[in-house]
Amino acid sequence: MAQSDLSAEQHYNEANELMMNDQFELALENYDLAIKKCNKNNSNQLYSYFVGRAQAYIKLKKFPESVKDADSAISLNSNDTRAYLKKGIAQYNLTEYESALESLEEGIKKAEKESENIRKLFNDWISKCKKEIKPVQNSSENKDKELPKVQQIPAIKHEWYQTESQVTVTLLVKNVQQNDLTITPQENNLKIESNNPEKYNINLNFNLSHPVIADQTQIKYLSTKVEIKLKKCEALHWSKLDKSPNDIVVKKTSTIDVIEEKKPDYPSSSRKPKNWDKIAADVVAEEKDEKLEGDAALNKLFKQIYENGSDEVRKAMNKSFSESGGTVLSTNWSDVGSKKLEVKAPDGMEWRKWD
Repeated sequence: MAQSDLSAEQHYNEANELMMNDQFELALENYDLAIKKCNKNNSNQLYSYFVGRAQAYIKLKKFPESVKDADSAISLNSNDTRAYLKKGIAQYNLTEYESALESLEEGIKKAEKESENIRKLFNDWISKCKKEIKPVQNSSENKDKELPKVQQIPAIKHEWYQTESQVTVTLLVKNVQQNDLTITPQENNLKIESNNPEKYNINLNFNLSHPVIADQTQIKYLSTKVEIKLKKCEALHWSKLDKSPNDIVVKKTSTIDVIEEKKPDYPSSSRKPKNWDKIAADVVAEEKDEKLEGDAALNKLFKQIYENGSDEVRKAMNKSFSESGGTVLSTNWSDVGSKKLEVKAPDGMEWRKWD
């Protein structure tokens, strides 16, 4: 049950999260509350709420309600393409192919500035409508000639994305059960095959760009898709999922490339060669062990605190120093983060602004 103490925008955001998790009934409840609580003068916000609920109705196969919400959204903003797309899809599922085609063609006229994927989605649905609309037959002879229908099994589409630790491959297909597919993850390969070719047309074989930990693969069978999460061996950014034969492979010894090179010998008048790397290291060590006094010792201490401190310590030091004109230096972010610090002049002195 949706929480009624949330604002309209909070209900809308909650509904969007539930849609992503295939919880369409709960999403519908939250869209209802968002529309109910929305300021009716806020047409932009109300438009998005109607479009969201129209999509929820499509997922729940309540197509008449989806058409009604899409019309409500169009009445608020007739220049946005989203409502036309939802309306066309709902009308298509109601077998109102001519009406669906009209809605989709009206929407694509307004999609010139939309992404290529949005325009492709419109064109795909327009093609579906045109296939369902039978041409007018000019003679009774043509009516008698009906070709046998061959059931076409559409190929299953897929997409992928990545995080720092995982690569996720998504199969865009509805109501697939675990026994319908054979998914075989290996260190450098991912193979996906259909166990029922008459029902699902899929045969994918990826030579992965980088190794994965195969035994930590997670596979989720959802109502609208199948998610395959592959655990990366290394936190590398993958430029692509499938490795081509021409890709250059860099051999590694653990996780770091090992490159051996001879350090250059710098010019010297000494007959005996000098190890300049050792000399530089000795200088750094002497500076580190140097016993400083007074302001120099204090500045060194502040520098060490800043370099070794957490992000909050650094923020506190930067804020206190800059706001106080260099008269206050604090490492406690909880103390200085929520207030503006005043300049504190040294004892016996008075701070004044320069006119």
